[in-house]
Amino acid sequence: MPRIEYFEKAFFMNFELVFYGVVALIAFALFGAIFQWLRQPKRLPYIAVDGSNVLYWDDDTPSLNTVKRVAEQLRVDGFQAVIWFDANVGYLVSDRYLGPRALAHHLGLHPRYVRVAGKGTPADPLVIEAAATLNARIVTNDRFRDWEETYPQVKDKALFVRGSVRNGALKLRY
Repeated sequence: MPRIEYFEKAFFMNFELVFYGVVALIAFALFGAIFQWLRQPKRLPYIAVDGSNVLYWDDDTPSLNTVKRVAEQLRVDGFQAVIWFDANVGYLVSDRYLGPRALAHHLGLHPRYVRVAGKGTPADPLVIEAAATLNARIVTNDRFRDWEETYPQVKDKALFVRGSVRNGALKLRY
């Protein structure tokens, strides 16, 4: 075999190896990127929770367990709960002030999803504003009548998700 033909053949064989190697790397990278994208959890729509109201749903006794059960059910139903409490919540369920981090720990949530109104500030307007900002509904049995003038959207019954705990069974009415 003449020398030039040998080098041409060797060059094209190496070129093919490099070309197919690059194609394989691109395919693997693309497959990996698609796989990662599919594995990412889908972001759930938000729902605002009036934690100070939900706290009393089980036998009119304040319990963080009730709020935790509601948050868990909302997650099962496809929502990410953002829970608002009045500043006194800690004294209702414990013997001291509880901030968002401590409450989140009790509820099994990330602290970014738990809010506590400042002392002397009711949580109601904060829940209403959060729902408007997040384009979300509100989980509460409160009618927010005191806030109708400032927040006319509370007149819309479709804004609210009502609920109860009867004989240990949680029921949410969407």
